[in-house]
Amino acid sequence: MGVPKQLIPWGHTSLLNHVIHTASTLDVEVHVILGARNTMINPELPKIKNVHSHINQYWEKGIGNSIAFAVSTLADLKLDGILFLLGDQPFVTKAYLEEMIEEFKLNTTAIIVSKFKGNFGVPALFASEYFSELLALNGDIGAKHIIKKHTDKLITMVADQYIRDIDTLIDYKDAHDIQFGKSPTDL
Repeated sequence: MGVPKQLIPWGHTSLLNHVIHTASTLDVEVHVILGARNTMINPELPKIKNVHSHINQYWEKGIGNSIAFAVSTLADLKLDGILFLLGDQPFVTKAYLEEMIEEFKLNTTAIIVSKFKGNFGVPALFASEYFSELLALNGDIGAKHIIKKHTDKLITMVADQYIRDIDTLIDYKDAHDIQFGKSPTDL
């Protein structure tokens, strides 16, 4: 795409900052885990009181390592759960995230995952009892095996309207068209 995906334009901001702004409207602290190109991305993050950034120096090891890093970084906060959200999910709304959090308040030992196109994924909220398993993740394998292991504690939320892969320039232009009714002109 010519620039880190997180920094591509989205409305009056970047893709990542749009997601951060959405998350920051919740009554939670937002922790942004950065890896590749963090020296370019970190200075562009919004300066919001409840938003904190952390650099995973071992991001090359994959998504599992980044999840474990996030859980380790937040361990001192004694959290009841962690809600994972990706920086390239601009269609996820505050209302959807609030619905996940409200569901968690009713089921504090659950794993709450988004279901889209028949798959489970993020946004996903893991109760603290799964933190040790998340800490053991490494490599390019995420938490799907943890989800499969604990199907008795799994709550799924239909998220087809909120999740859209933005992995290529064509994906981005299509998503931009859907959101803004026009293709971006500055890429």
